[in-house]
Amino acid sequence: MLLLLVLAIAALLALLDYVKKLHRFPSIPTARPNHPVIGNALLFRGTDLQEKFERFNRVFRVDRLVKGWLGPMMYVGVAHPDLIQRVLTDPNCLQKPFYYEFFSIRNGLLTAKYDVWKPSRKVLNRTFNTRFLNDSIRAFRKCSQVMVDRMKCCPEGVPVDVLPYTMQCTLEMICATSMGLDVLEKADNKQFVDSMEVFLRNVATRIFHPLSYIDVIYQRTHNYSQLERARHFCLDYAKQTIDKRRAALKNQSISTKEDHEFRRKIIIDQVLEMDGDEELNDQNLRDQIMTFVAAGSDTVGHGVAHACLFLAIFPDLQEKLATEIATVLPLEEVDITPETLKNLTFLDKFFKETMRVAPPAPMIARSNMEEIELDGFRFPPDTIFIMNFYELHRRADIWGPHADRFDPENFSEERSQGRHPFGYLPFSGGSRNCIGLRYAMINAKIMLIYIVRNFRLSTHLRFEDVKFLMGITLHLAFKHSIVLERRN
Repeated sequence: MLLLLVLAIAALLALLDYVKKLHRFPSIPTARPNHPVIGNALLFRGTDLQEKFERFNRVFRVDRLVKGWLGPMMYVGVAHPDLIQRVLTDPNCLQKPFYYEFFSIRNGLLTAKYDVWKPSRKVLNRTFNTRFLNDSIRAFRKCSQVMVDRMKCCPEGVPVDVLPYTMQCTLEMICATSMGLDVLEKADNKQFVDSMEVFLRNVATRIFHPLSYIDVIYQRTHNYSQLERARHFCLDYAKQTIDKRRAALKNQSISTKEDHEFRRKIIIDQVLEMDGDEELNDQNLRDQIMTFVAAGSDTVGHGVAHACLFLAIFPDLQEKLATEIATVLPLEEVDITPETLKNLTFLDKFFKETMRVAPPAPMIARSNMEEIELDGFRFPPDTIFIMNFYELHRRADIWGPHADRFDPENFSEERSQGRHPFGYLPFSGGSRNCIGLRYAMINAKIMLIYIVRNFRLSTHLRFEDVKFLMGITLHLAFKHSIVLERRN
């Protein structure tokens, strides 16, 4: 009897708190459809991820701020670039909301709570230095060459899905430069790659199914079992790699260590060689490696596949890029260096436009550790702010009346002048932006150089046909179906 009374009181208090929250900020528009108790949960109804994505995007198209509900939890959609800048640059808005914990990678830069993220980011900023990026180009070139060799085995004149090729290439690049794994030559590493793919897919499934937020429900699903098996395999694999690299470094002679300073360093080696208090512990380092591989391979792999599709849709732009590559890099033997990449100005504009139209991470969330004011509204700590970069990149007040078209000249010097600094955020913004943004740009450009140099791309698809799915990262609603024709 006493237990029932306690439960009844707890339920009543929860209801009163919900009603109080429900009437907070009455002048901020509420996302539709909105219903008692469930709030806006119907935005995520059904299994059609394309329709879910469209419903979600509509929420961000009119108002500067919009509030939404998932049961008793209030979310605030932040749509205007002024307000996005305010959130992303406020030192009190560097926290990640609760559902980032679904990744179960507590120390990773992408998912960690603020007090874990800050010291880890400080250490890891040193690893993504200019020398590391420049020295990684050799691995990027090797992986890109293997990718096009695989693509040359495809029958000519028959549409091919290029995504598996770009995904495998980016995974190999990241494994080589972060863990020292030569996936190109060791078939045993395939299980790590496959497990990572299962892990990401199942986390996304949970995030966009609010009922699975309840642990006792989710832990009884098949998705949970799959996710845990994949996660444990990847973490154990990363730990074994760390142990091997640590042993190898300890066995090096002094002269070898001195020579090593002039050779390419993988991320693990750089962190393990740091002194005392600056060194990340094994669990932290393991989580960082997991984060690099998961986030980097998926975003860049899909980004390059999107770029290939847009090249096939717009043959005039493709030939313009092919001409630029042939001019700057006239022979395959010519080294690709940071300097030559800077000279490929149209490649830079083309890939930036690809990321505008198809941002790798279409939406992110933050929560505030202290009260924050936006448009005169004072939001209490632990408010969840959602930012939709997919819609941000289509605002007519930033990108002009033809924002829905694909146009690399959006990134010409003339058009870029005066543009809002937070109107283009393919890698987020502020101090908690993507640590690997320069790394991603370099390896994506090198992959595209090798693809365009070796193939002429075509497709039956039109730009108007391109649709995307609801997800953590932006995925095409159908296969990247492209015909590959060998160039002479």
